[in-house]
Formats: sequence, C-alpha cells, structure tokens
Amino acid sequence: MGLNSVLHFLDLKMALQDYKDIIATVATIVTIIQFLSGIDICRKIIKQGSTGDISGFPFVGGVFSTSTWLTYSLLLWDASMSITNAVGLTLQVIYLCTYVRYCIASGPWRTVRRQMLVTTLVVAAIQYYVFLSDDENETIKTRIGLMCCLGSIIFCASPLVSLAEVFRTQSTDMLPFPLIFATFLVSGLWWLYGIIIQNSFVKYPNLIGFGLSGFQLFLFIVYPNKRKDNVTGESRAV
Repeated sequence: MGLNSVLHFLDLKMALQDYKDIIATVATIVTIIQFLSGIDICRKIIKQGSTGDISGFPFVGGVFSTSTWLTYSLLLWDASMSITNAVGLTLQVIYLCTYVRYCIASGPWRTVRRQMLVTTLVVAAIQYYVFLSDDENETIKTRIGLMCCLGSIIFCASPLVSLAEVFRTQSTDMLPFPLIFATFLVSGLWWLYGIIIQNSFVKYPNLIGFGLSGFQLFLFIVYPNKRKDNVTGESRAV
C-alpha cells in the first residue's frame, strides 16, 4: 500500500511537469494581481488622510519577502520567479512610501521606522553575503532559501499583528481582505509550482502561507466587517 502511494505521487509529479510553464505563467500573473491589491489599502489610507489603525508591517514584510525571493530566484536562474518578485518589490516599496507619507501618529511612525531599519539591515546583510561571500554556490542557495522561507511566513502572517484588535472589536475591518484572499490563491499556486520543480524552499513556506491566509479568511466569516463600538455611535474617524 505504501509503495502504491509513492508511485501515485511520482505519477502526479510527472503529470504536473507537463504543465510547468502554464502553472508558472498563471502563478506569476495571479501573484502580480495579488501585489496590486495593496492599491486598495493605499487608497483607503489616502482617502482618510492618515494610516489610522492600519499596520505598516504587511508592507515592510512585503519588501523583505520580495527582495529576498528576488535574490533567491536570480540564484536559481528562474525567470518566472525573478519577474514576479521584481514587480512585487517595486510595488511594495511604493506602498510602504505611501504608508510612511500618511503615518502622522507618533506611535505607529516609531514602530514602522524601527521595522524599516531592521529590514534594511537584514536585506543589506543578505546581499553582502550573496555577492561577497566565499561560500559554495549551493551553500548560499540553501541559506538564502531558508531566509526566503522566513520572509514568506512573515509576509503571509503579517496581517495577524492585528489579531488582538480583531478579537477585541469583533470586527475584521482592520484586516486587508484583498491582500489576504490573494495570498490564499497565490500560496496555493506556488506550492504547486514548488512540487513541480521539487524545491522545498518554494513548496513548504507556500503551504504554510496557504494555511495562515485560510485562517485569516475564516475570521471574516466569524466576525462582521463592522466595528461593534460603531453601533453605539462612537466615531473612530481620524
């Protein structure tokens, strides 16, 4: 029975191999659409004139994740992943700049500034290691792949920083639904692509991201998108 399961899995991978280019193209397009979902968040920020209770961590995490994956995809000479993350990094930087521009409250500004500083230092250290290290190329790929896993998990889990507020207000108003839903779809596609190219660093973090984003989508079912304290007439407009 165990042997039959292994053979069935191998047959599945061989079958998926025939659709590698199609899946890669679809994953690239859908991922870029996912990155564009940040426009909706930035539009909300611009409309209200401030970041309000929207966390900047998803954008900081997005910059870290896309920059690290771009480095790793260049090491692999994978065109689909390189194009996807180059576009993603550009958009995430624009979103982060927009957030900083409208982050007028001192508390959130100090928080996002610390996050940006740490991210800049880590990304700079990664680039230094990749281009100036004397390590073997395979060793570099493995270590950068591990960093990519961390970056993907941070990016997918970043909306969870608002989890306490979600439970307190019993509202998902502060969660970016377009970003979470797109992450759910994208993680599933890249997980499939990871199976095809037999790369654990692509496969497993996207499987985790698929589960994390699925949990966040479940919160939209459990809680409405309207704050309880808004019902009592309390205004939170900034």
